[in-house]
Amino acid sequence: MPTSAKKKPENKKHVEAPATNKPWISMRSGVIVIAIVSIGMGILTALQAIPLKGLVEGIFWGVFFGIGIWFIFFGMILVNRFLRKK
Repeated sequence: MPTSAKKKPENKKHVEAPATNKPWISMRSGVIVIAIVSIGMGILTALQAIPLKGLVEGIFWGVFFGIGIWFIFFGMILVNRFLRKK
């Protein structure tokens, strides 16, 4: 039997399954994005509401919608943690 016909031992590496539980964006980046979006949403809402409702009520609606973005953000974090609970 020729030596070239011998089978070489195969180095089998342990292949791990991709981690599906890891977030695709960090919490810090998410908070920064939500902060920018909520401020922008509040400003745009106030700018649209001030000519129609007045200064005080326009600012109120801007703050209301800006804070609403945060309620949605933290609400979805709570839903996600509740559903992924082991």
